[in-house]
Amino acid sequence: MADYAKRQLKALDRIAKKIADAEGHLTKIEDSVDNEKHRTAQHETIKDIKSILKHAQKVDKDSDKLERVAGEGHKDPAENHYIYMEDEEPVIKDLKKGFDELEKQLDGLDESKGGKIKAFRAEHHYLEKAQEILKSAGKFND
Repeated sequence: MADYAKRQLKALDRIAKKIADAEGHLTKIEDSVDNEKHRTAQHETIKDIKSILKHAQKVDKDSDKLERVAGEGHKDPAENHYIYMEDEEPVIKDLKKGFDELEKQLDGLDESKGGKIKAFRAEHHYLEKAQEILKSAGKFND
């Protein structure tokens, strides 16, 4: 039986890493001199945002599995789950801070340098969806 609580923690860590990656790519966009240099950074930022949603969905899926196997003897992760709950605290705090900083950077993105990202965000709302999924999984509160 897989340890779903541990997988959730790994997915939360991955979200935090993807937020940091996106922030790094946004810095490259802001520091770029001409339009050509930041096209790749825009593409990578969009990939990071998609990945954030993907990992948020993993957290939610594993939350369902944790609920489903609760009370099933050796399958029940409740004995070890508190360890991950404690481990999750700093990760979730980092996520909240990271999401806020990423939103600020995305909102402040110059239209001439971040047009693809702004269009992608306007159409898909992946970051908002990821936050909603994490909230429904009990891993993110405002």
